[in-house]
Amino acid sequence: MTAINESLTAKGYTPAQNVRATFGMPRTVKSITVHHWGALGQTHDGVNNFFVNGPGTTSAHFVASAGRINCLVNPEDAAWHSGNATGNATSIGIECRPEATDGDYATVAELIRYLRGIYGNLPLIPHRDWQATACPGVWDLARLDRMARTESETIQTQSATITPTASEEDELAFTISELLNTPAYDNGPTISQVLKNLDDNEVTRYIKGDASDTLYDVTDGGKLRPIILAEWQATGRPYRTLPQVIINALPKTS
Repeated sequence: MTAINESLTAKGYTPAQNVRATFGMPRTVKSITVHHWGALGQTHDGVNNFFVNGPGTTSAHFVASAGRINCLVNPEDAAWHSGNATGNATSIGIECRPEATDGDYATVAELIRYLRGIYGNLPLIPHRDWQATACPGVWDLARLDRMARTESETIQTQSATITPTASEEDELAFTISELLNTPAYDNGPTISQVLKNLDDNEVTRYIKGDASDTLYDVTDGGKLRPIILAEWQATGRPYRTLPQVIINALPKTS
């Protein structure tokens, strides 16, 4: 994963606690909005500088280009990126390089994969869906979505060969209630909240249990299947990786 630089903060944004008063609804994360920064030849650092030191009338959560990601507004807060109250209150905004090279695509796809690991299976929205604009220019959101999902599928396939011992399984086992109320990352939404962003069918099948090869029937003991426990153990078991591990293992709907 490309390192996310959090050393800069955009001048204009709305803290989470003020979002309802500002936009008429609470801060919730339901989508990712893809932008381009418009001018060909404009630099990544130039865009950062505009958001940090400019007039403070617009911002984005992330600025991303090949091999570089800056987080300028915490996704828990609302960036001023969509030109639309609902878009600002409910979406994460990513500013992308208008040249849209293969390297740019790869890095933005990484970021999308990372955010979905925290917030669930978020759809990608072009900026023009929120307001009349040509943004995001030539960016192909279907391609981005495929790239963001491909790596997750590869990880799932590779991790399927990992099998924990009986003692490891006992050590890692969670009851379903403990699991769903675990923070997805430090001070972030619980895994239950993350799962609610998934397709309703998948969430229902997960909570009620499924007899597939990848999940325990949670109505019988409430434990996760070894493949999930093993994959999480392989990541070092930080809470922030657990939602993506679970999402990877969910039975896919057609």
